[in-house]
Amino acid sequence: MDDNGTLVPLQEEHSLPERNGRWSWRRLSLSARFGILAALIIFGATAILGEWLSARIADNQLRSRAESAALYMEGFLARHVEVTETGPRVSPARRQELDHLLANADLSRRIESLRVWRRDGEIVYSTDKSLIGRRFPSTNVDQAFSGNVVVHLEYGHDDEGERPRDTDEPLIEIYAPIYSPGTRDIIAVGEVYETAQDFIDKRNLVQRQTWLLVTGTTFSIFGALFVIVHRADKTIVEQRSRLNIQLAEARALAQQNEELRRVADKARLDASALNETFLNRLGSDLHDGPLQLLGALILRLGADSARETADGKSGGVATTSLTSSAIAHQVFTELRDLSTGLVMPEIAQLSLQSALQLAVDRHQFTSRTTVTVSYENLPHDVPEALKICLYRVVQEGLTNAFRHADGVDQQVVARADEWNITIVVSDSGPGVSVGTTRDRLPALGLVGINHRVQSFGGTVEMRKRRGKGTELIVNLPVNVGEY
Repeated sequence: MDDNGTLVPLQEEHSLPERNGRWSWRRLSLSARFGILAALIIFGATAILGEWLSARIADNQLRSRAESAALYMEGFLARHVEVTETGPRVSPARRQELDHLLANADLSRRIESLRVWRRDGEIVYSTDKSLIGRRFPSTNVDQAFSGNVVVHLEYGHDDEGERPRDTDEPLIEIYAPIYSPGTRDIIAVGEVYETAQDFIDKRNLVQRQTWLLVTGTTFSIFGALFVIVHRADKTIVEQRSRLNIQLAEARALAQQNEELRRVADKARLDASALNETFLNRLGSDLHDGPLQLLGALILRLGADSARETADGKSGGVATTSLTSSAIAHQVFTELRDLSTGLVMPEIAQLSLQSALQLAVDRHQFTSRTTVTVSYENLPHDVPEALKICLYRVVQEGLTNAFRHADGVDQQVVARADEWNITIVVSDSGPGVSVGTTRDRLPALGLVGINHRVQSFGGTVEMRKRRGKGTELIVNLPVNVGEY
């Protein structure tokens, strides 16, 4: 709420100004945060996935090319390799035939060179005639003799003994086992170098298509997710705005309720103060009015009785006058006690313990009885209305103890803790018919005490003591506001 009491909704996080011009992650909207995180995660994952797919596609293409070449060499070279007692060999006639076949225009464009290896690393045939009969150790040949097809993509020849080339064109080097016709016995290994430019062009095309597909799919997924999150963010912002308005309204209502509670508490305390003022005025009026007239009446009756005795009138008339005087004197005494009880002493400057002790002292002086007291942790400063209420509780409790128990074992215990103030007034007399505050209280004075205590949010309970006697228990909250 502003100073005029108008509800002002709270600002959203992403609409708040940046402090000191600094960028803040928490001030971004949900959709903006999602966009940044999703972009980092999705595009990072896409790069990894695209690279993996590209490598797998290239590897599979190369492997497929090698398998095709292996089948070609097995069908093409197997019939040209002869098995002798000294091992596989290619006869001069077969060499000429292979040279003639490799001179074919189609094969010459595809196959750059061809070799046939024995298990001991000797070359029994090569398009480079200087290599025939020479031996070179090769792990690739060993792998091929174990039944595997070995393939490499390289630039230029890397074999030992090969003449250096002027260009570094891409080549596919393939080692494939050559089986004896009709069996699975490996008799030699064929090595072929194929030109790889056409393969590389096709591989790059497939990789580009793969990257385009992956990138397009990624952007489609990211866009769809962004739209969904943006809508959800908009809904969340709207709901948050409504919640902020409702929260502001709830806070305003709570503040209004608190103000109303304060007003009600002040009205309750003011009513209690007005009640005490009324009682004080009533006590003063009784003292200044009826008590003065009764005093005069008592003096008049006393004078008449003395005169009649002096004139020697009959004893019956004198007895009647004395009886009337005694009755009038009794009425006077009761009205005086009543007015004294109604008039509230000045306790505004006293502490709570001193005020309660004053009520005890006045009762002891009036009733000529003894009261045992105990005070524990009583607060020093309490509202005057609450102090008057507790004073009246002790006053009424002791009055009932004197009236119904003849003042036997009168006790007042007052203690306080963090939340409540408890007053217990007890005696050891014969007791009265009592119950909790849910029942009808036994005396009009206790009904008044009950109303006083309830106006402060407290409780009153009157019950029989264990063994013998009665006790009045009053509990009042400590946090009664001061006004």
